[in-house]
Amino acid sequence: MKQDQEALREQLNLVYRLKEQAETLERRTRHMLAGMKDILEAKDADDLYIRMFSHFRTLLPYDVCMVLEQEEPGYMRCGAATLPSVRNTLWEVGDMLKRVLAGHSVALFNINVHPEITNLGFLQEAGVSSLLLSPFQVNEVDAVVVFARRDIGFYTQEHVQIADAHQAFTEQALLSVNARLQALESEQLRREKERAEQSLLMSEKMASVGLLAAGVAHEINNPVGFISSNISYLKQHIPELERFSTLLNRLFNAHSELAIHDALEACKAWYDDNHFPHLIRDIRDICDESDEGLKRVADITTSLKSFTRADSSSEDSTFDVNQCIEDTMPLVNPELKHHVTTQLTLTDVPAVQGSPRKLSQVIINLMVNAGQAIKNNGHIIVSTRTISENGKDTVVIKITDDGCGIKSADLETVFHPFYTTKPIGQGTGLGLYISLTIIESLGGRIWVESKLNRGTTFTIQLPAAKREMVI
Repeated sequence: MKQDQEALREQLNLVYRLKEQAETLERRTRHMLAGMKDILEAKDADDLYIRMFSHFRTLLPYDVCMVLEQEEPGYMRCGAATLPSVRNTLWEVGDMLKRVLAGHSVALFNINVHPEITNLGFLQEAGVSSLLLSPFQVNEVDAVVVFARRDIGFYTQEHVQIADAHQAFTEQALLSVNARLQALESEQLRREKERAEQSLLMSEKMASVGLLAAGVAHEINNPVGFISSNISYLKQHIPELERFSTLLNRLFNAHSELAIHDALEACKAWYDDNHFPHLIRDIRDICDESDEGLKRVADITTSLKSFTRADSSSEDSTFDVNQCIEDTMPLVNPELKHHVTTQLTLTDVPAVQGSPRKLSQVIINLMVNAGQAIKNNGHIIVSTRTISENGKDTVVIKITDDGCGIKSADLETVFHPFYTTKPIGQGTGLGLYISLTIIESLGGRIWVESKLNRGTTFTIQLPAAKREMVI
């Protein structure tokens, strides 16, 4: 009976020990997961290291904490530290660091009695007196975390045991840091890529504007010229109209029959001499003509302003493809109208998600290329339609010309950057590449079909926006 009680007591003690171990492991795991989550939420590299060192402090107290990374044969570098003055310092790998790298945590009671450490003058300058060095591996690369205190003899064998017990936590923390750093670097690269693409798009816009500038200027100068001529005509007739006003005022103020008769005769003479009905008709025509000219100028300048300004459209917004094409025509028509007849065959199509300015740049690139492919007189047809497949609508845009066409050998390379068949100075070789980039960013695709000396067709397909997105 007594033996049974002893055995039961031993089993209970074992259960309690296992329970304590499980609770310790559970607390350690929970603490580690919380630390990993916190580290992975860091906004930038500085915030990342602040969070990492904050979690290291929950393991062991320190005045300064450092992470040593492999640098080159015989040296390690302080890659991160809570004290800026020790960051990026070099540590020569002597016997003590070799022992740590072999997998043994080491506590130094007083660094002043360790020649290998006293050579590190920056530690004395930081006022550090005792160290605890603990090894760990990140991606199979050896590294060391260094806890430093300013008071002598702070770290003991108990701290060594704590560091060894939490080695997995340290390694996971540094793995999380590396993962987050890579994510931050990827995000930074993505932002830099977007900035570069936006800069490239704007440069190509300016190149398009430069190419179209002469035609646009001529298109604006024409209405401005006849508006100026019309204003001169009106100004020439203002004195006569003022004289007629004086004659009318004289009539209104006449009191005797003789005065009224004379005033009426004078008004009639002016009316006959100046062909008043024709004058009124001329003024009306001049006003209508000037109004139309101003509208043409406004259409061109509005299109130009909309095209050249920075794109602030939300990627979640939607736009009318047909309206985008019609708004783009005032920019390309001056370049084409002297040798090209442009025909728009636009059918009702659903809205498309994205930026209309981006599609406008593609339309300009393709229209200008088509115009340059037509040497004398030719035609360009721009058409839109909708195709449906598996319950999804797709907007199709075709730009067809009857120009010189493209060699079959060149069809696979026309969308490559810097590829151009134009003479030096007449093309950047980026127009079609940027067009491809824009269409892909809108979730669509673009391709070309061409027959030499018969013409070329560029086809664009864009997914229709979901109905709940269209306002």
